[in-house]
Amino acid sequence: MGDDTREIRDDDDILATLNLAKLNQSQVKKICQVLEYQHGASDIKLLELDDHMLETLEQGKTLFFKGEKNDAVLLCTDTRTYKIEEAETSNSLLLCPNLKFVKDVPKSDGDKIEIEKIPTRGIFHKYFESSICKPEINKLIYLLEPSSFKGPEYEKYIEKETLYDWDRLFSSIQASEKELKHAITQFSIPILDGYYRLISFEFESKALTLMLDFMEENSWKINSVNKEETYEALQDLIPRPIFDTIFHKYAVKNSDDDLYTYDEKNVCRRLAEVLLSSSPVNDYDRFMEAWKLATPDSINPKLEHLYGTAVIVWNAEKQRKDIVSFPESKLSSDVVKRFNELFEVKNKWTAEEIKPYLLNMSSANLSVDFLLTKHTRSSMVKGIKYYSSKYK
Repeated sequence: MGDDTREIRDDDDILATLNLAKLNQSQVKKICQVLEYQHGASDIKLLELDDHMLETLEQGKTLFFKGEKNDAVLLCTDTRTYKIEEAETSNSLLLCPNLKFVKDVPKSDGDKIEIEKIPTRGIFHKYFESSICKPEINKLIYLLEPSSFKGPEYEKYIEKETLYDWDRLFSSIQASEKELKHAITQFSIPILDGYYRLISFEFESKALTLMLDFMEENSWKINSVNKEETYEALQDLIPRPIFDTIFHKYAVKNSDDDLYTYDEKNVCRRLAEVLLSSSPVNDYDRFMEAWKLATPDSINPKLEHLYGTAVIVWNAEKQRKDIVSFPESKLSSDVVKRFNELFEVKNKWTAEEIKPYLLNMSSANLSVDFLLTKHTRSSMVKGIKYYSSKYK
């Protein structure tokens, strides 16, 4: 590599180098590129791109580095989130803008060798490698909790600085635009007066109960619910954006008419959560009786509706089955810690019981079945497959 203190290479230097390399002049293109080091490359970092990131840049779109002072930085495209880690190279990497490759050099019939100086912006021994990761969605709940909607009568107590519009929310969450919008839908977060609002557990439960009561008052079947009539009856109690979000969380539009069907699983789970919120540990028989009384006559609570929300355990002291509150959302986001928490509360799980607790830990490259194979051992008891801890 040359620098400003050396004379530029001439034809004799080049021919001597070719001879040392045992190359004939006729075997090479008639151009010699002399690499010259330039200072001031400390502001340049090398970043590994996969095909998706490269395509994003080629389309003129932007890659976003996201994270606050104490966060591990993540890189986001419009649709994906990447973890960024520093890695070392086995060989030195040279950054040479405008360096010509063989295909860039035209053929020449003459013997004259053209000499070009190529600036080298830096020599690198490290770079940032990227790998797809899960977005940091948990922060979404943390940020929106202080301004959660508790009812129209409480709105006057909401402080302006706790509210988040799209721009503020997007800049605060380490997630791509697509992933953040998906999370907003997943957590049933409506927009009220231009701001994203969580709906408090208490208000959502109250609103659902009012909707179910109105269905029973009108003697509607569970699959013949009129959305607009329900809203008109409750509009003084529930603002429209809040109503729409809650209603669509628990009801699905029929394909053959303009009516809706309440989702039994979602309805029963929420009513069970209401009971569990006031009494986390319950005698099995008493809980099932109370649960049935809390649901409309046309809806039948089933044990599978509790999966991911509560577990059935044997109470050795009282010699009975208990139903214990055990919501998936309260468990660790670390997969090893999560499995430890699962097996602390219950030694053996069926697939139906344990899988709801692992869905949020899975990804396109990491299935629930793979997680079970890696972290558990299975056994068959009376034809039923159970999973237990691999390390106990």
